[in-house]
Amino acid sequence: MRHVLRQVLRTPFPRRKGWRAIAALAAVLAAAPLAAQAPACTPGRTALVLSGGGAKGLAHLGVIAALDSLGIRPDYVVGTSMGAIVGALYAGGATAGDTDSLARRFGPTSLFESTETAGPLAWGAFSPLLMWAAGPSGFALQSLSVDEASANALLSALLLRPNLLAAGDFDRLPIPFRAVATDLVTRDTVVLASGDLAQAVRASMSIPLVFPPEQVDGRLLVDGGLSANVPVGVARGLPGVTRVIVSDVSSPLLTASELEAGPLAVADQLAGFLFAQPADSLGPDDVSIRVDLKAFKNLDFAPATMDSIQRRGRATADSVLASATCLFREAPPSGVLPRQVAGFTLRGGAPTDAPLLEQFLGTSPGVALDLPVLADRVRAVAQLGAYTALWLHPVEAANGAVKFQAVVHPAPSKLAGATVAYDRDLGGRVGLMYLDRRLFHQPLEGSATLGFGTLTNDLALGLRRYFGVGQTWIAPTLTVHLENQAINLYAPDGGDLGRTDTRQGVLFGGVEQGVGGWMLAAGFDGRLWNGGDTATTGTGSDPDGSSAGVRVAARRPRGAWRVDGEMVWSSTFQRVGLATSLAVGLGEWRVVPAVRLGWGAYLPLQDLFPLGGTQGFPGLSTEELRGDREVYLGLGISHPIAGTARWEVLAAAGRSADGGALFAATDWLGGVRAGVAIGTPIGDIQVAYGITTTSIDNVFVRIGRWF
Repeated sequence: MRHVLRQVLRTPFPRRKGWRAIAALAAVLAAAPLAAQAPACTPGRTALVLSGGGAKGLAHLGVIAALDSLGIRPDYVVGTSMGAIVGALYAGGATAGDTDSLARRFGPTSLFESTETAGPLAWGAFSPLLMWAAGPSGFALQSLSVDEASANALLSALLLRPNLLAAGDFDRLPIPFRAVATDLVTRDTVVLASGDLAQAVRASMSIPLVFPPEQVDGRLLVDGGLSANVPVGVARGLPGVTRVIVSDVSSPLLTASELEAGPLAVADQLAGFLFAQPADSLGPDDVSIRVDLKAFKNLDFAPATMDSIQRRGRATADSVLASATCLFREAPPSGVLPRQVAGFTLRGGAPTDAPLLEQFLGTSPGVALDLPVLADRVRAVAQLGAYTALWLHPVEAANGAVKFQAVVHPAPSKLAGATVAYDRDLGGRVGLMYLDRRLFHQPLEGSATLGFGTLTNDLALGLRRYFGVGQTWIAPTLTVHLENQAINLYAPDGGDLGRTDTRQGVLFGGVEQGVGGWMLAAGFDGRLWNGGDTATTGTGSDPDGSSAGVRVAARRPRGAWRVDGEMVWSSTFQRVGLATSLAVGLGEWRVVPAVRLGWGAYLPLQDLFPLGGTQGFPGLSTEELRGDREVYLGLGISHPIAGTARWEVLAAAGRSADGGALFAATDWLGGVRAGVAIGTPIGDIQVAYGITTTSIDNVFVRIGRWF
């Protein structure tokens, strides 16, 4: 009827009144018999259904943008996996633009990315390829495809605003929301409508073998895609829902011809079986927006790919919605956020965890609520290393306040790890690691790393006690590092001069502090060393010596921007070093500028600065040039080739010298290295050829991340 009336109103009538106007109206009605016979839209509510699909789920942002442009607001949002992430943000009142901005600020796509593995901060450069955690039945192998603590903290920060609006009941959101998960024991579909919103979404996106199952109300929950990847049935079961708008980014199973591609295609098909269910039937009032994303991969989060996926979602939605008739326009929803904190309680941790986290988060009773600040602090909880998850569970309190009934999942009390790497010039190296967070059944952290290989054998032991101080942590620390290192010596033209053996013991006692991703340290530094030929080093240092002084360090060991700065100062030993790099993504390109500066006096051979660090200098053997002065500028560029393969280019300039000014005009060297790298389960395999401005060349070969 609305369609017929629209035609009537758009038809030009003659200016003369009377029977001619009536005749014109009758003619219009007679000209649209099909429209008059079309059934009226069924009264009731509309649910927006967002399917799972990894990176492909970002097409939902394009669909929401199309709905926003038409002023269409559903009465419910139901999401699975990535659809639950996008859906929770949208149900919380965010527009497509808001959601996209949050996605770029917090980087939720990194939840699904395979990143370089990182163990506890106490293990330093030892990055585990395998890691075991202590549980009720002993040590069990852990998944290293994601950093669980960082992923959970990021998700809680990303969804902080809608979590506060829901206050434990997802029907309180501007648009009522449901997250869909799967019971790991029974494979039943589980619909989550209350509790902590971030935890519910985390359960919905718990991809097996990537994320551990999430326990909610006594049930072990995994990815909702295993039981309802396109949860139309869930949406139809909601009160009053008579129509659905379905945004489906799931991929069809491979055809027989596509399966002939080989074992990887077969494996992809078997994985697809897990997330495939019979399609729900759709009625005449329903809208199906199926975005063709077969050309994209579920875990391809390259910026250019993400933009393409969103554009496809918008284009498909615009096309489908243009012919849809039973859609209702609603006013944009709103919600009222709490203004201050009424209280903070904690379940699941040690008695000392509640005051530590209350101070760290700044959630003491009476404190004014500042969302951006709280979001940053929630995300920083992962840096403590003591928890795998913190779910805030906000509930409404009197006078516009909020009370946090938080739940914490302590990290495993004991961890063990193993790693391996190979370098053409430095040989092979194996690392074993151990961590005990409850040493002697006390809140003491004990750590140990053991490395042995062709050139270097070392043992490091550490003891720490963590305390919460404001929005940070502080730890009295005692570490011992023992090292036996054989150092390759080279002639000026790159010729091999053999090896010399060195030994060193280093004791540090002081304080470490974590602040916003930084690791700060200050305290006593004592050293004993022997080995190395004074004539060879040219530094005037004694091959056998000792020192006692102070050490100050500032490190940012993780993230796109990394920093490693340290100063050791005593009457017999002075060393100041700084290394920093910044990884920048430009579409599919990755650009990494790097800087290294080093200055020292009376340094033994093992403490000299190798030009370029463990990454080496293009054209030279790894750690070929050593001096007590180092200046290094590097620019690395990489681009994908196919699969996990990429090509890499490193251009560098620098100088290594003994004595004199740091930025003297002599001893400068340039070089370029180019090759390929392939990502594997044991780390990158890198093969490259490099040459210097003095025509010295070298082939660089490395497997794994050096430590």
